[in-house]
Amino acid sequence: MLQLYKNQAVTALSTEQSGIRLMEMDWYTMNYDTMAVQAAMFAGFAFEQITEPVPKGTDVWMEAVYVALTCLTLGFELCVCMSCTFCCIFGKGLALRGPHGARSVHVAVDNLAREQKSVFTQFTIGILGYLLSNILKMWIFFRPRIALTVSIPLAIFFLSIVYYVVIIVDALILDDDKSLSGRFSSWGNYEHIPDLDETIHSPRGKKQTDEMNKNPAARSLVVSPNRAKADRQGRLG
Repeated sequence: MLQLYKNQAVTALSTEQSGIRLMEMDWYTMNYDTMAVQAAMFAGFAFEQITEPVPKGTDVWMEAVYVALTCLTLGFELCVCMSCTFCCIFGKGLALRGPHGARSVHVAVDNLAREQKSVFTQFTIGILGYLLSNILKMWIFFRPRIALTVSIPLAIFFLSIVYYVVIIVDALILDDDKSLSGRFSSWGNYEHIPDLDETIHSPRGKKQTDEMNKNPAARSLVVSPNRAKADRQGRLG
């Protein structure tokens, strides 16, 4: 009877910890979903822009830089879309169906946290490349006076985005050594408890069970380790 209550207490602790880590996973997946939607929109803009033919007589260097920036935007935003999709699908899959229980949840959440910075960097570079390509586009498709009129506000917006990205990142993003985690280090020993059904009914689990049934001494040591330890101490005394 006590064994059942102890197992229930351990299960309750693991469930509470998984619920806290689930809050972290929901936050990360929400961030990935937001970046994926915005990246898909910018990728569509870049694809439409790159398929538009450049007027004849355009300087070669200007055309090359324009096409390179547009390709840069398209490539980075597509990478963001694919990375966000894979992280949301396989990250939640690992946490839900991982073979190591709570440890699989920790691995999933920690990897989502680590990949978020690189994905956000790619997303930001893609947006900046899109703005720069549009500034060049004005000089390719319009007269110099009109291009200058349009380029000035675009350049202001570009510098403003860079400024606010730096300010917001510096003010709100925490360093890895300062951010908190939903993982309880004191509960680490309970994370090694295997799946009972898998242990008993899997081929490896059946083999261990058969060996225990054939060897009563080993079975007594597994079932009652404290009693076996006490017996050994009594014989030594």
